[in-house]
Amino acid sequence: MSEIRYHKAKRQFADGVYSTVHTVDVPVGRLKFEDLHPMGRYARQQDIARMHYARARARGEDRPHILTWAAMQTDRRADQMFPELNYQTDDGEQIISANSFITFVLRRLLAEGWLQLHEFIGDSYEWQVDIPAEQRDWRARAASVLSWLEESIQLDLYPNIERGSYRPRIFRSFDERRNFIRIGRCDFIRQFVQNHERQVAFNTSHFLHEHDDLVSHHSGYGDAIGLMVAENTILRPPIYRRGALLYDGSAWRIKSLSLEDIQLVLAGDIILSASADGSQRLHLNPAEPQPIALYTRAGGWSSGGRPLDRSPAAADRTDFVLVNRQALSWKRGGGLQIPQNGFVLSFQDGALPAQVAADLIDYAWVEYRFADENNGVQSAIQAGPILMRRGENVLGQSAIAEEFHPSQGAAVGVSPVNIDLGANSQRKARSALGIKPDGDLLLVVVDGCDPSFRTDMDSHGASLDELVGILQEAGAVDALNLSGDGASHLFVGGGLASLPSDRRGRRGVFYEGMLPSIGIVN
Repeated sequence: MSEIRYHKAKRQFADGVYSTVHTVDVPVGRLKFEDLHPMGRYARQQDIARMHYARARARGEDRPHILTWAAMQTDRRADQMFPELNYQTDDGEQIISANSFITFVLRRLLAEGWLQLHEFIGDSYEWQVDIPAEQRDWRARAASVLSWLEESIQLDLYPNIERGSYRPRIFRSFDERRNFIRIGRCDFIRQFVQNHERQVAFNTSHFLHEHDDLVSHHSGYGDAIGLMVAENTILRPPIYRRGALLYDGSAWRIKSLSLEDIQLVLAGDIILSASADGSQRLHLNPAEPQPIALYTRAGGWSSGGRPLDRSPAAADRTDFVLVNRQALSWKRGGGLQIPQNGFVLSFQDGALPAQVAADLIDYAWVEYRFADENNGVQSAIQAGPILMRRGENVLGQSAIAEEFHPSQGAAVGVSPVNIDLGANSQRKARSALGIKPDGDLLLVVVDGCDPSFRTDMDSHGASLDELVGILQEAGAVDALNLSGDGASHLFVGGGLASLPSDRRGRRGVFYEGMLPSIGIVN
């Protein structure tokens, strides 16, 4: 097949419910993956603030306020941006990343009720703090961080304080866990398709978007999760064991991958791998202490049935938080919090050359390679779960083999924290990529809507099992689930073909969501 073919149809399920199904036939060599490069900061902040405002109202908050800050897309070192400050947290973590440090400072100011917003005559506004005099470190941190945020216009409150009141907005009893949002790398697909001539663009990877996703000061709304390969380069590693779609220049295949399938390359050409012998062997989520270990939030499920929130404490170890290709912080003695979108590298004293820790702190950068035959991969994206293999529905197998652990009560799960892998999962908007017998690709997008706000005109979506049925009927033999629900978007010929499921409490009104990365068909 050499041409792209788009088709839209109504699908009736066994119980008589109808849903709108979009399918796109994609020639084997025409698909690529790209990260979106955010454009307008203010529009992104306002949109995400309005979404979280609607969530707060749905939780029963009468007059909520949402505070957002737009993280730098090219991160900098905290000690370069804010020299001569103390970058250590209360539990001994030494923060390297400026984005992480700013988030840490703002959360503490909100938690303590120290932050204030003042209005002055002339419609000018100023952020101020009321911090006890004995808190010298925090007074210095707040002054430096707020000065930079105001100068760069990165901090925004929604809704703003009432004009003409001249009364300060004091953030006491503020829910900083749910109503303070750091905005990461994400943007509207529409921005991309308006500036680039692409025949098809659609959502791909899972990403952080719930308050349970943002428990760490290293995480931001919209940050992508999972393997991303572009132009033969691993931009993001496969943190959790999940399905990925891989292209080697001639054919696509679907494979389950985790950190055990990659090599971690440190300064000095030190290569750590789960398959290595001797001193450069790393262990993923080991039950017992090992000289070199990687810890993810999924590590606690096999032993304790709960996510692993922190790396194990040990006096003779040095730990680093790694997100994508950056080292964001470090700590002596272990016990380092693990972010949803990253992992902790932990090594015992003497396990690696003494210079390794110093280089990681100084350069704050790592690289990745595949540890096996996947070295020839040119392009890849990870999402999951795997839906089909050789024409058969494998949802039950995927639920056991892949690391998806939703939040349960007070226990924060592994992102995406609201996913349901059951065959009888709730109907919602879905997206999936299938591989056909001839090697070409099949993209399927099913429109959906929150049942609470559905109208007679809205599509009902599909369960994962129903999604498999659609893929099988369309001719796919292998298939991978992509991000869904409010993330499902399909643009064809520069126009929005699908109807996004985000309603924000309004019947008949839909909102396009922001995404970190997309699939594009040239």
